[in-house]
Amino acid sequence: MNLLISLPVGIAIIIIGYIVTLRVTNINRYVLAGVFALSIAAVYSFIAAVNWPGADVYAIHLALFLLALYATTIISSQKNNSKKMHWGPKAIFTFFAVVLITNSVFVYLAQTGMSSDLAKWFLPEPKSKAEVQSVFPGVVSHDFREKESQFNAYQQQRLKQESLGWTVKLGWKNAALIEKSNTFMLNITQSTGEPLKDAKVTAKFLYPANLKYDQEHQLIEQANGFYSVKMELLQPGNWDVIVNIQHANGSYEIRSKTTLKSNTKLR
Repeated sequence: MNLLISLPVGIAIIIIGYIVTLRVTNINRYVLAGVFALSIAAVYSFIAAVNWPGADVYAIHLALFLLALYATTIISSQKNNSKKMHWGPKAIFTFFAVVLITNSVFVYLAQTGMSSDLAKWFLPEPKSKAEVQSVFPGVVSHDFREKESQFNAYQQQRLKQESLGWTVKLGWKNAALIEKSNTFMLNITQSTGEPLKDAKVTAKFLYPANLKYDQEHQLIEQANGFYSVKMELLQPGNWDVIVNIQHANGSYEIRSKTTLKSNTKLR
């Protein structure tokens, strides 16, 4: 869920809907605000339940939606009475707006990472003259850690995986260089010592600092259980590697990390 889209769109719908309803009906504005508040909480809770964005994102959306409704109600009330708004509601509105908008920015950056251009603008230039990279540990690829309901399924899959007895070795054919064509290789051996043939192998390379650099590749089968693919990674730093193997005998997933500098080894 992109906060830069969902927040302004939701706030605009609330403000327009409240003002239009207030003008076409004779209902008291405060009663209408109460009805809108309950409706907002119910509708957004349903939407969030269908595709849970996380407790922090849920709370920020609900708080900003209700704050927008509160501000609209107070402003419309003051205009109706031809009075200037008291400084108290202004102070409350301004305080919570600043806090919530600031937290929204932090949550957005934690989800998507900070682009290189933005990092150069905000962060000081490193003494080493290396390119500035922002890494947010909260962006992880292990969904089961975020969703407790998936943990049992993960454990069962891990036991099935161990029972296959496959041995998987992976790494780069040569030292991997940034912005160069690099060959990523995989060797799969069955419990009998025979190479695993006719498997569908995909590899995801996830860059924690910025999701837009993530890549997914399907490896091509070579011979004797070897699979490989040529790729080009554009950013230095730490990468998460997730390899998924699908075969008639079962499925297998392995997770690793690689660090790209002038050369790298997968560990």
